[in-house]
Amino acid sequence: LERNKVIEIAPAQGAKFDPHLHQAISMVPAPGQEPNTVVGLLQKGYTIADRVLRPALVTVSAPN
Repeated sequence: LERNKVIEIAPAQGAKFDPHLHQAISMVPAPGQEPNTVVGLLQKGYTIADRVLRPALVTVSAPN
């Protein structure tokens, strides 16, 4: 896929939520983590030539 410029979007836990690359499915309380950071990855996303084909589906930490 990389040969055709298709790149996987798979944010790590604790990564900052980016609305251009991620789609938040739910917000959960996560003590010890900053608000609006990725807590879990539900489905990987993909880009092609810097355009989003499918955003990554993520769970985000709620504000305290």
